[in-house]
Amino acid sequence: MFRTAKLSQWGGLKTGLMSCVFAGAVLFQAQASVLDRPFFNASSVVIVFSGGNFIENGGVAPLAHDFVLLDNVSSGSAGNDLIAQDGVPVNFPFDPISDGTSSGWPFQIAGQTFGGVYNNNPSFQVLDANDSYTAFGIDGSTDIDLLGNNVRFAWFFVTSNAAFDIYAEASNLTTSGDFTGLDYSNIGYQIVERSPASASIGQRSQLASIGGAGFVIGNNANGFTLDDLSGGQTKVYDGGRRTARTRGSIVQQATGFASIYRLRGSPVTGNNYDFSLGTGILSADVTYTVFAP
Repeated sequence: MFRTAKLSQWGGLKTGLMSCVFAGAVLFQAQASVLDRPFFNASSVVIVFSGGNFIENGGVAPLAHDFVLLDNVSSGSAGNDLIAQDGVPVNFPFDPISDGTSSGWPFQIAGQTFGGVYNNNPSFQVLDANDSYTAFGIDGSTDIDLLGNNVRFAWFFVTSNAAFDIYAEASNLTTSGDFTGLDYSNIGYQIVERSPASASIGQRSQLASIGGAGFVIGNNANGFTLDDLSGGQTKVYDGGRRTARTRGSIVQQATGFASIYRLRGSPVTGNNYDFSLGTGILSADVTYTVFAP
């Protein structure tokens, strides 16, 4: 440490001071440092894939149409979707669903003595002029109903590295013809999660409901209708962990969500379609949104 001295015009003092400074420079060299901080942060991401649009509009599948970022989003808030496109569900596994405006739901023949085979062409599970039936024999018990016991399945798939919740909202109720008096309560609602979803989807996934409450609405076949979702965004799924179980691709790490809708001829008895109900349209939009848990 240097001591201070009063400057003087005497040469000896000047010389001694210069010597002291020079010595200090030798003993105490200047130093500099570089701070490097490797930093990795994996954001909470949920990817939703299904179809890009309805088949009538040239929809393609499978397509990742939602890339939802849950970072810096408070619990119960909608995630930030980084893809500016909405998707539509698919008929399993990857046929974009029809919007229903150009065709009806296929009929099935029951109790026939022979024949009555329905040939769907193309395979979008709607009845139109491209489809056909084989001739069938009838007796006193032969009947006709909507294909699949009035049940319609709609699939979408989710891959995530973090827990997530799903909210749903029913809107845009549309009726016509003999179905004019029907409403949201005439569409039964159920939703299920599958892991793996099939032999080729979700082999490296896990049920994301574990650790959470799972399905809040739609967790049984007969207890819910779209009336339960018609009051605004409603929580239907409470997730507890990521879908990805082990290393793999987006498809391998996905779980499948199947929405199941049933036509209920009566909201009281839950009777299904019969010819006595006539013809008409009963339709609604169901919008699913990924929320932060």
